[in-house]
Amino acid sequence: MAEAKRFENINRIPALTWNWLKMNRDSAEIVPPGFFEPEIRSIPKGFSVIREGAIDLATFPALKAGIGEELSDYLEKNVFKGVGQIITLEESSEQPFVLSFNPAESSKSAGGVESIAASQIIYARANTEGTVIFVYEGGADSSKIDSFIRTRVYAEENAKIHVIKVQLLGKNQNQIDETSVLVKENALVHFTQIELGGNHVNSGLYTELSEHKARFKSELAFIANGEQHFDINHAVIHTGSETDTKMLVKGVVDGNALKNYRGTIDFKRGCYGATGDEQEETLLMSRTAVNKSIPMILCDEENVSGTHGATLGRLGAEELFYMQSRGISEEEAKKMMTRAKVTSVASLIPDERVREKIEAFLG
Repeated sequence: MAEAKRFENINRIPALTWNWLKMNRDSAEIVPPGFFEPEIRSIPKGFSVIREGAIDLATFPALKAGIGEELSDYLEKNVFKGVGQIITLEESSEQPFVLSFNPAESSKSAGGVESIAASQIIYARANTEGTVIFVYEGGADSSKIDSFIRTRVYAEENAKIHVIKVQLLGKNQNQIDETSVLVKENALVHFTQIELGGNHVNSGLYTELSEHKARFKSELAFIANGEQHFDINHAVIHTGSETDTKMLVKGVVDGNALKNYRGTIDFKRGCYGATGDEQEETLLMSRTAVNKSIPMILCDEENVSGTHGATLGRLGAEELFYMQSRGISEEEAKKMMTRAKVTSVASLIPDERVREKIEAFLG
């Protein structure tokens, strides 16, 4: 067994809060992973795929790591080494580009390694529109294989790219999923994320709205139950003028699960006219479940507008009485409310097979 290395600054919040809240960062022990490439269902018209080493990467400016510089630098030097896939949206495409990740199967093909890692660049050329979908699959009886996914997204002028990540891993699998995004003038990056499986899951997102009227929109849906630990850190940095962010988080925490969410909108000097809004709706289904949320706005520019809020609560007696009066048991009512948090976001996925996988996972 390879020796694990511990990292203490995973998903570090941009502006530290009180240490006793235990919200500033997460930590994890990492077994050095083997590199792999995901399965590609097909390459739709309008997309192309090449290896990173095939072109000059100067086209893609460096981006801050979504998960944290310490771990990101370690993976680059020891695993990725500038190797990965570049998925380019050459012209608008109505068909989504779908990538499938199965850590247990990938581990077998890589000689039985304990952890695996993959890296992709998504490059949307100017004036294009398309969708890229990531599906992480495991299964209830999957082997304990950790996975590390790095995704960098570049949206040129007037591009519209929808990036979707669906996590359906086995209950004993750990994952660290990093996404870094750069959005240029009048472009839109739409990010949809669904977190359902896994054991200890870290998801880090860093987005920079670098030019005039760049936009970012996201929806995150999750169900954390049993002993699951979800640690999520989303940060959107406004540097361009009249840029806009809209972030919505909705989910359920049940059993003995723990969910941490850090959502930051950062208005930098010079982003005059920028707007941002982040909202969270989380339902606690168990008295032993733990939910921690920090919706945060940082501001270094006067002429901006930012709003945030979080609605955290339990399924109330009135709602239960209303459903029971219509023949719905308490257990069925909880299941309906839980599924609704996810299905409302899953309906945004423009691929029937992926939506069916989510329905099957929910049971």
